[in-house]
This record gives sequence, C-alpha cells and structure tokens, in this order.
Amino acid sequence: MARRRRVCYLVAEDLPRSAPPPRGAPRSLSDLELVALVLGEGSTEDQPIARAARLLDGGPAAVLQRLTPRRIRSLAGERGGTRICAALELGRRILQGTGCGVLSSPKHVLEYARAYAGAQKEHFLVIHLNARHLPRRLEVVSVGTLSASLVHPREVFREAINQGSAGLILAHNHPSGDPSPSADDIEITSRLARVGELVGIEVIDHVILTSERYFSFREEGLLAPPPPRPDAPRERPIQA
Repeated sequence: MARRRRVCYLVAEDLPRSAPPPRGAPRSLSDLELVALVLGEGSTEDQPIARAARLLDGGPAAVLQRLTPRRIRSLAGERGGTRICAALELGRRILQGTGCGVLSSPKHVLEYARAYAGAQKEHFLVIHLNARHLPRRLEVVSVGTLSASLVHPREVFREAINQGSAGLILAHNHPSGDPSPSADDIEITSRLARVGELVGIEVIDHVILTSERYFSFREEGLLAPPPPRPDAPRERPIQA
C-alpha cells in the first residue's frame, strides 16, 4: 500500500491570527500549522501559513534548528522570527532541564530523532553526547541524497570540536521506508569513524531511520565499538 501523503486543507484565512487554538488542538495540528500559530498575525499579503511554509521548506519543524536567527528573521519577518527563535530556545531549555535520558540503544536514537524519521528528504543528523551519553544537541548537517560530497568530516566534526562533545551518534533517514544501508552509507560511516579516532571524538553508532524501523551499524557489526580510553569514566556502551 502506498504511503499516505499528508495534506492540509487550511488556507491562510482559516488560521487564527491572535486567538489561541481550542484546548487539545495543538497535538492534532501539523508542523506547518503549529509554526504558523507561533508566528502569529501577519499582513494581508504575507499570511502566517505562507511564512511558515518558507521556513519549513517542505521539512519537519525540527529543521528550524538548522537555521540561524538571522535567516529565520529574513524568512519570517522581525517579529515572527523573534517568536520562532524564542520558541526554539524554550524547547532547548526544557529538554536540558528535564533530560531525555541516556541514548543507550538504537531504539532510543529512533525515538530521539523521530521528527526526522519520516521526512520526505534525507536528513543527515549528528547527535552530540557528553561523557555519560546524554544528548547535548541534535545537529542537521545536510539535507538531500546522502553522498560523500554532502557529508564531509569537516562539517560533521566542526561543532563537535567547538562544543567539546565526548562522542557522536550519526543518524539519517531513508524516505523509502527501507533502512538497509547503501554502499555510500557504509563508506561514509567508515570514513567518519576513522576521522573520529584521529580527533579523539568517538563515533558510537550510525543509525538509519524510518518511521517504524531502524538499522544500526553497531548492532550489525559494521562499526566496531571504540576502545576504552584510560581517562574516560566507566559507562555502559550503546547496546540493543
């Protein structure tokens, strides 16, 4: 059976400009509609739904964290862009405050990055971890068909070095619904693991995501566990 394509019947005039949605409604809204509600009132020529569409560019709401504040404001306007930036910062603080738990298995990675699992375009993600395998940040490195030209070690490790990450979990989605790795997936994973050894930042796993399934390079023996460092705290490695 073909996958159902999500549609939105709302047009700009259907979205409330200032009144809050009914109780319980936000959970049932699409990412596009939620972003439009955060943006709030717009001009007659530039309604919230249109600005939200420019921001998301066909992707899930999580792609917003890839945009710089300047880019967000250029697409959404000064007032709306500030609201989006504030919402992103609030979400980041909530996650840091409550914690989403240790990413100790590929299944946890699927849940953590589920916003990207069913995306229509491939998203290559880097999950930055601290020494206890707690996620510090989820970074979108590239969007589009995975290739060595799009996923360069420089782009993958730049933030990890700047942020002082202790380890990385790589992940990307397969819009086809089949999580089996391609030859390019295997080559890129091996290349990034070698670079991680050189710079001292462990590549713990690479997980291919779909809406319901995943493929773990670590589980399938395609990525060897990194050797323990003498100065590293004792902790249980990622496992199924």
